[in-house]
Amino acid sequence: MYKSAFSALGRALVTVFLSAVLFMVGTGVALAGEKSTGKRFDNTNVILVTLQCLRLDHMGIGGYKRDTTPNLDRISKSSVLFENSIGQTNLTPVAMMAALTGKYPRVNGMVSFDVTKDSVPSRTMPEILKYYDYKTAAVVTTPEFFVRFNSKTGSKVNLRDVFSRSYDEYIWPRGRAGKSVRELPTQSLGWLDKNKNKKFFLWIASGSMHPPYAATVPEPDKSMYDPPGYTTPFWTRFFPIAGSKAGPNDPSIERFLRIWDNKYYMGFKPVYSLTPDDRAYIIGRYDAGVRYADKFVGELDKKLKDTGLAKNTIVIYYSIHGKTLGEKGQFINYDLYDQAIKNVLMLRFPDGLAAGRRISNQVQGIDIMPTLLDYLNIPIAADMQGVDVMPLIRGEAGAKASEYAYIDRTPYFEHWMSRFFLALRFQNPLKRNHPPSEDAALGKYVKVLQKAFPLHSYPPGDIAIRTNKWKLIIRKHPRLLEKVSWRAFITGKPYPVPNMELYNLVVDPHEMHNVVAENPKVVARLKAKLLKWDAENEKMKVPYYRPGEKRYFIPYPGEG
Repeated sequence: MYKSAFSALGRALVTVFLSAVLFMVGTGVALAGEKSTGKRFDNTNVILVTLQCLRLDHMGIGGYKRDTTPNLDRISKSSVLFENSIGQTNLTPVAMMAALTGKYPRVNGMVSFDVTKDSVPSRTMPEILKYYDYKTAAVVTTPEFFVRFNSKTGSKVNLRDVFSRSYDEYIWPRGRAGKSVRELPTQSLGWLDKNKNKKFFLWIASGSMHPPYAATVPEPDKSMYDPPGYTTPFWTRFFPIAGSKAGPNDPSIERFLRIWDNKYYMGFKPVYSLTPDDRAYIIGRYDAGVRYADKFVGELDKKLKDTGLAKNTIVIYYSIHGKTLGEKGQFINYDLYDQAIKNVLMLRFPDGLAAGRRISNQVQGIDIMPTLLDYLNIPIAADMQGVDVMPLIRGEAGAKASEYAYIDRTPYFEHWMSRFFLALRFQNPLKRNHPPSEDAALGKYVKVLQKAFPLHSYPPGDIAIRTNKWKLIIRKHPRLLEKVSWRAFITGKPYPVPNMELYNLVVDPHEMHNVVAENPKVVARLKAKLLKWDAENEKMKVPYYRPGEKRYFIPYPGEG
């Protein structure tokens, strides 16, 4: 009996010991006197390429008629492409931080455009990889990641904060005089030459596809898709609306803010109806920016091959969010519709894993982090909210992804306007950006926004749940939205906001027909899941403001 009991105890002790060893090896913790070996994080570089605003349906691999992405199309043959990748919101900084932390916006802390260095307490991708001895660097040409404004003085500062922390090097362009800083991140090519013999994580963030469309694209590429004979954009015929460092012909956010239902508004009334050529011009300039960025992707791919880095580097191509290009008669990412939140996600593995595979399963931006960590054999933190989709990539039986994607419209577009746009651009006497006829109404509107969004109050938002077939949107503050609506203000017309919206994405991909009334069972099922998710995130959300904090504003979407 004693022998039997001792044997059982011995087996138990051995099991515990082996379990501990496997845990330490699996987490990269070396045993005394030994060094962990055989893990991908020992010898695999990581490059995250964010191609802000790229839409899959404007790429050759997405069936687009124009040859806008020959290099990305070619690279897709050695990569895995996700056909239904969903961002966590419609605005760049918030959606990007969700991908960098693997957490929803309220849980990671990035919920607005006024930030501090510690706005996001969650660990980010470079922070985790730095712990595993990665050299970390970033080359970014997206101003949302490096330009900040002091709201009291209106001065611009290049502040190191939530996006630039945990990097050994953080590089951004200074911009050419009078030109946008949304250039190609070509400095990354030289960085790779200098660091090719090191283990590194490199974030390359291109903003060249963002409005003002094609502002930094040289001729003849800039106008290659312009409609024949189209030389003068319609907005030049009216009161001059200056774009953010954009030329008079560059399609900019400031001009798009006046386009609703395919009409251009000035003095709170429609002064012009867009023609097919007008819409084609805007889309053509967007496509020119896409092709210009694709040329850089080709140069980057060549550099990886020439330096031998392609053999030990995983490359993630991610567009953060999409871009509204005339859908619903709009050209800004104002809401949670698919054109604004669907994005491009493509992974090229150094060992050729899943090369050429296209996955239709829905995935989320927050899934990128756990998936990368799994591939690198780095433990995934228990509080990470994204789904590891490596089993799906490997084609394992029964592997699933995010059947339900959750989207947080935080902040409202009007919240950003109250913090930056109206205060520092519309009301700046040196940069008058509206006709005199709008002065009085604008002053009243500013006060409405300031009252609706007190400086230190948590930003209100909407929520949505999406499957590959359905999307349900719940307006958490519909009457507030009606009161502060920029659309209602600039058009001079009331903008009714329904409490809920349901769209069948299969038959209505542009989300034109709200079918809540016709589908009560679908609404009930999705609403229950969405409200449960919302309640869970409310319990975990990061405090928005701490007494004594000095916040700076991200000047989205322009650069000041």
